[in-house]
Amino acid sequence: MRLKYGGPGFFRLAKDEEAVINGLAACMSKKAPSLGMEAAFDYVGRVIARRRFGYVSEWRQLASWTEKDWDRWLAVTDHVSN
Repeated sequence: MRLKYGGPGFFRLAKDEEAVINGLAACMSKKAPSLGMEAAFDYVGRVIARRRFGYVSEWRQLASWTEKDWDRWLAVTDHVSN
């Protein structure tokens, strides 16, 4: 069976996962597009996928991040990519 991108159930988010992504998106909405933003979404996606396989320690840390934490992470990532 092949899954089509965006099909029903392809990648549904739990409420807490959506809250983390919304927090990141709120932080990103105040910044110009950058490689750090792409890296941030990749990171969140990997952490969510690993959580679903039972690796929850990184998720617990990420789920507690505030907008200030995301700002700091994006600033470091942008600095490294330049």
